[in-house]
Amino acid sequence: MYWKRANVYYAQCVRGHGKYSTVSKFQRPGKITELLAGKSRDEETVVSDSLTRIPRLIPKETEFRKNPLNIQMLSANLYNQLFNQSYTTDENILKMALNELSKYDLPSKLHKVPDIELQLPPLEGNIVDHFYEIGKKQSEPYSVLMDEFLKQEIPDIPKEWVFREGWTRYGKEIEECDYPKEKVMIFDVEVCCREGDLPTLATAVTSEAWYSWVSKDLISCNTRSGRYLGYSCNDLIPLETSSKSKEKITEWSNTPKLCVGHHVAFDRARIMEQYWLNRTALRFIDTMSLHIAISGITSYQKTLLKSKDIIEDESWQQHSSLNSLNEVYKLYCKAELSKSDRDIFVKGSLQDINNDFQNLMSYCANDVIATTKVLRKLWPLFLERFPHPVTLAGILELGTSYLPVNSNWKRYLETSNEIYEDLDIESKFLLSQQANQACQLMFNDNYKKDLWLWDQNWIPKELKLKKEKKKKPEITVENKPIEPEDIYEKKFLKLQEMFKPLMETCERMPLKTPHLAGYPEWYRKLCAPPKDPHWVPGPLLISSGMHLVPKLLSLMWKSLPLHYVRGHGWGQLVPYDTDIKIPDAELVPLKELQDHYIKSNVSCDCKIKINNTELHENVQTNLVKYECIFKKNHKTIRNRPCKENLTTGCGILKLPHKDGNHLNVGNPLARDFLNKFSQNGLSGKDSNAEHIIEISRMLSYWRNNRERVEGQIVVWTDKSKGYGAIIPQVVVCGTLTRRAVERTWMTAANAIDERVGSELRSMIQSPPGYSLVGADVDSQELWIASVIGDSYYGKEHGATAFGWMTLSGRKSDGTDMHSSTAKAIGITRDNAKVLNYARIYGAGKPFSERLLKQFNPDISPAQAKQKAIAMFNMTKGNRIYKLHDTVLPEVKKREHSRLGAQELCNIYNKSVDELFNKPIWSGGSESAMFNSLEQIACSKQPKTPFLESRLSRALEMNGVDIDKYIPTRINWVVQSGAVDFLHLMLVCMRWLIHPNVRFCLSFHDEIRYLVPDEHRYQTALALHVTNLLVRAFCVKKLGMTDLPQSVAFFSSVEVDTALRKDALNDCITPSNPHGLFKGYGVPLGQSLDIIKAIELSGGNIGTFKKKKRKTDKTRD
Repeated sequence: MYWKRANVYYAQCVRGHGKYSTVSKFQRPGKITELLAGKSRDEETVVSDSLTRIPRLIPKETEFRKNPLNIQMLSANLYNQLFNQSYTTDENILKMALNELSKYDLPSKLHKVPDIELQLPPLEGNIVDHFYEIGKKQSEPYSVLMDEFLKQEIPDIPKEWVFREGWTRYGKEIEECDYPKEKVMIFDVEVCCREGDLPTLATAVTSEAWYSWVSKDLISCNTRSGRYLGYSCNDLIPLETSSKSKEKITEWSNTPKLCVGHHVAFDRARIMEQYWLNRTALRFIDTMSLHIAISGITSYQKTLLKSKDIIEDESWQQHSSLNSLNEVYKLYCKAELSKSDRDIFVKGSLQDINNDFQNLMSYCANDVIATTKVLRKLWPLFLERFPHPVTLAGILELGTSYLPVNSNWKRYLETSNEIYEDLDIESKFLLSQQANQACQLMFNDNYKKDLWLWDQNWIPKELKLKKEKKKKPEITVENKPIEPEDIYEKKFLKLQEMFKPLMETCERMPLKTPHLAGYPEWYRKLCAPPKDPHWVPGPLLISSGMHLVPKLLSLMWKSLPLHYVRGHGWGQLVPYDTDIKIPDAELVPLKELQDHYIKSNVSCDCKIKINNTELHENVQTNLVKYECIFKKNHKTIRNRPCKENLTTGCGILKLPHKDGNHLNVGNPLARDFLNKFSQNGLSGKDSNAEHIIEISRMLSYWRNNRERVEGQIVVWTDKSKGYGAIIPQVVVCGTLTRRAVERTWMTAANAIDERVGSELRSMIQSPPGYSLVGADVDSQELWIASVIGDSYYGKEHGATAFGWMTLSGRKSDGTDMHSSTAKAIGITRDNAKVLNYARIYGAGKPFSERLLKQFNPDISPAQAKQKAIAMFNMTKGNRIYKLHDTVLPEVKKREHSRLGAQELCNIYNKSVDELFNKPIWSGGSESAMFNSLEQIACSKQPKTPFLESRLSRALEMNGVDIDKYIPTRINWVVQSGAVDFLHLMLVCMRWLIHPNVRFCLSFHDEIRYLVPDEHRYQTALALHVTNLLVRAFCVKKLGMTDLPQSVAFFSSVEVDTALRKDALNDCITPSNPHGLFKGYGVPLGQSLDIIKAIELSGGNIGTFKKKKRKTDKTRD
């Protein structure tokens, strides 16, 4: 083995000593001697036996290591490269940990995974120093540029702007130029929205000069074809090279430069060089992102600011604002910014902008000046609150996102639209058929007996004929009957006589014939009038969003008909009085409703007569006990009364809303309810309804996302070959937690087999000679929360039940946290997973109750509350108030509940703070984790434990009610810690990988790179190693010096040519029925675990080549 002389710290195997062991913890020293005595003497791996302090011979299996809590740790060679130090865990802490774990039947059987032997690249000192150094190396060129720029003043704004295509420089002289010459610029682009997405004009300022850019469209006032035929690089703004130059990296483009803007992602999408396959050294700083990171607010606070009402006792508003440049400028610079001219760019034409060129150019320049002033305020605050260089380096890397596309993109749009239109037409046709059939209910007033359509307007439009004119009697000399000459004429005369009264009415027809006379009013509204230029016969104005459609489909919820009441939304129509009264209740077909109610087995029928034989059969087959529990208890249970107790009243029971019963369901055909069809919640009276619902499900994704997808700015770098790119407009710090935000790509779901267009992600495809390499960070937030809890509890991995289940729990044997929660409160594992994440993000019992009701609408509020309480008692535990050591020594009971603590305070007339320490959580599997998160969240200056990033000023100030925002603060610790994790990954990958490897995008906890094929396997291994190094950094920052093997590497790294989550998914959907391989010629990719990645890469990690070992040379 390469690591034959690895200096493994061989700890005592006795659990009480708490040191690491390479053999079973139950073996005593004597057993170890016996074990080794039988081994061959030629095995010369040397370790230090801490019992005798004498070097001993042990077998080669010493790569395997586990801690006293039965969790497999890093293999010996990796441990030595990363930590190379020993430590002892306190015996008392281990006893406490084992005692806590035993309550949950832990630790359970160890599921051993293969040990990994890998030579890591040399680090810059220890793991903590290493990340500081590489982060500094990557960010320093740009931070130095920024510091130098801010020391200087910008020149005065030009008095007059040159109306000339391309760039103009306003320095000592006014001159035409190809691009700005300085390394730092403040930049702003304006777009004529009516004419498409292309830039119309732009301004920039440096420390030495002003610049203006004018598009050729504005000069000629001509509009080009638009986004559907695609744009080329010539349509964009060159910022580093001449507009006529082809894609070629020069010395200037490789020189570090900074471009600063407010929401700079919008401007970046209109810069020519950003669409090149090989990236340049230009980086972007977004003042909006800096503001959000420094002074971001919650959605609740944002709503308050938008309301513009007077906010009392809210000191946070002095330290934050909304995100627009105008509001940010007002916050930091205490001045107003005029935005009155903005409407011309939104509503005006190119000619309007041309006519007001000087004024609008100055408007754009004033935005640049405002951005500069805001930057001077924000930059020092950013460096103070985010001191680690990795944060800045990570933000700069995030701002270089890039998505390659090819001609398949156009085909995808065309196919999705075509399939969507076909299915939409089919849906409308089926709905129109339902409407036509419903009209037949007019016969004998049958609509009055219909459980759905009884409340519609059935009054027909009458055809008012003119008054009949009195006819003068005809004077004839002789009135002889006409004799028919043949049989055909005889039949004709007979029909003529029969229809004569009807034909005579043509003279009485009104000049203006009413639309669809004789049809009910509700039907007429669904039909376009003949004067409509797109008129076709039939009710083709119908759509699934109309209130009428659920009634036409005869939709039911739990076998009861749906009905809509204004102000209360949709609900079940029931034959008894409820809290919600129905307008025009006298029109309800009550008898039919009661019969349907009983027939659907919703109520109990006390009058059932059944003999003993039938009873025995039914009990054996259906396990039904015929007993009227409703009559027995003399009360209604679950709103299901007995048949004989049904009244002459009626009402509705509101449909369950996913966000709580206090909200109304506006459309039962919305996305949240479409899936209920497969769960037997929502149903139709016949198969037509099910088919229409199926089509609605298929259309839902494209209906909701088509506008955003078609609105992507696609720039074709080589139209002849069909190669292009999309620059995602990523706000690198878009939320309070500093998560990156983007409207389309960061929310794109994976392909769903019944959703049109849901293969969106897979349409990002690498050009020939390149691959897309990436990975999904496994259970990122769970691991962050659990490792913080383990560190808080005893600096030992798996010291808490939550930590142990996260690290070593298995779904197969029910020891993972989701299975444990599901088993404890009797729900499915998938539902438990949602509840667990919600709780860790700071959700309380009321939110969990709503989720439980959403998962199962049949359970009562009391049952949901009971399950939520049981779950919180098991996981989060209970609040414990512990008396100060120095107070009330006569009180023997030192720990109290909240009520007990309050009672004691009342007895002694003291406040809680005077008598008790800060309350902590106790008795739950996650108590230590929540205690640690609250300790961070409630500190005076909350910081993330990894990169020491500060909380927003809006939630940090003393005037903020800490208890009011505690869930948000707890969520911030985990989510902002995940952002630190991402920044660490980006910086580590940039250190490891080849310069030609380009960052594509980060999806929440996924990361993707565009890689030349010759480097794809080395990059895949680099991702695995990045995960190892970042997690090692995180545990080291928490005061721990080891890492579990289960989280050291990704479960898989995807090497693919499409941006799909799973490289082995062919992404079959209604718009891609043949899959990516047959439909688009995109083969399946590879999914590489750490062992396969080492094998295919030859152990070479990115640009770091594996050093040859002496043993290898002797073998050669």
